Amino acid sequence: MFFNSFAYLVFFLVVFTLYWSTPWAKARIWLLLIASFYFYAVWSAELALLVASTTVMDYLLGRGLDATERPWLRRLLVGTSLVVNLGILCYFKYMNFFLESLHESLCRFNGLGLTFMTNEHGVFTPLDIIVPFGISFYTFEAISYTIDVYRRKIKAERSLPNFMLFILFFPHLVAGPIVRGGDFLPQTHRRKHFSWLRMQIGVQFFLMGLFKKLAIADRMAIYCDPIFQHPENYSTGSIWVGVLAFAIRIYCDFSGYSDMAIGSAHMLGYRLTLNFNMPYLSLNISEFWRRWHISLSSWLR
Repeated sequence: MFFNSFAYLVFFLVVFTLYWSTPWAKARIWLLLIASFYFYAVWSAELALLVASTTVMDYLLGRGLDATERPWLRRLLVGTSLVVNLGILCYFKYMNFFLESLHESLCRFNGLGLTFMTNEHGVFTPLDIIVPFGISFYTFEAISYTIDVYRRKIKAERSLPNFMLFILFFPHLVAGPIVRGGDFLPQTHRRKHFSWLRMQIGVQFFLMGLFKKLAIADRMAIYCDPIFQHPENYSTGSIWVGVLAFAIRIYCDFSGYSDMAIGSAHMLGYRLTLNFNMPYLSLNISEFWRRWHISLSSWLR
C-alpha cells in the first residue's frame, strides 16, 4: 500500500477512526501495532514475520544491555545485534551482487565460473530474493537503539508493544524518515489527545507530499524515463533536460513520501523528524548534505 494509493487512503481512514474512538492508551498502541503489521504483511507476510522477529530480538538484547554491567557481556550483546541486523540487510540487498561479482571473478581464472550458479546456457542465474521494503530504515533504527542503550544514552524500553511500534510504525516503515529511539519511544508513553491544529498540520504535510509525488515526480518520470532508456535517440540538449528532470523527480519522490509519512504520523498524535529542507537551494555541497535526508545524516553522525 503506497501512500499515494486508494488502498492506503481506506486503510488510514479505518485506522484513524478506530484509533481516536478508542479511549484506552494501551489499546491504541496495540491497534497501531496490529495495523503496522498488517500494512507490511499485505506485501509479504513472511517478511513481516521476519521484521517482527528481529524486533523482538533487539528488544531482548536491549533489556539485557540494561540489566548487566559486565563489559564483555554488553559487547557480546551489542555485537549480536549488529551482526544479525547487518547480516540480514546485506543478504537481502547485496547477496546477488556479491555472487555475480564472484561469478565474474571465477570466469577470469580458467573458466571456473562457467559452472557457478549458471543455467544450461552458461548464463548467471541470481537467487530469487525479494528485497523487503524499507529494510535499510528499520535496520538503522534497530542499530541506533541498541547502540544508544549500550552507551547509556537511553534506558532500554520495558514495554514490548511500545518497542515494536517504534520499529514497525507504518508511516515511517517503508520510506523513512529514520527514527531514533530517544525521540519516538517517549511519545508512546504520552497520552494522546485529538487536536484540530495537529490534524491540520498533518493534512497539510500529507497533501504537500502527495502533490510532490503525483504532480511533480510522476510527471518528470514521463519525460526522463524514455531518455534514460534510449539516450542515443535524443539530442544533447534533451539529455541534459532529462538529467535535470530526473534530479527533480528523485527529490520530489523521496521527500514527497517523507512528507506523507510525517503527515500520517501527526494525524495519529506522533511527531517524526523533518527529512528534507529544500536541499537544492543549498550554497555548497556541505550544506546540501545537511539538508538532504536529514535523518540519515543524523544517524551517521
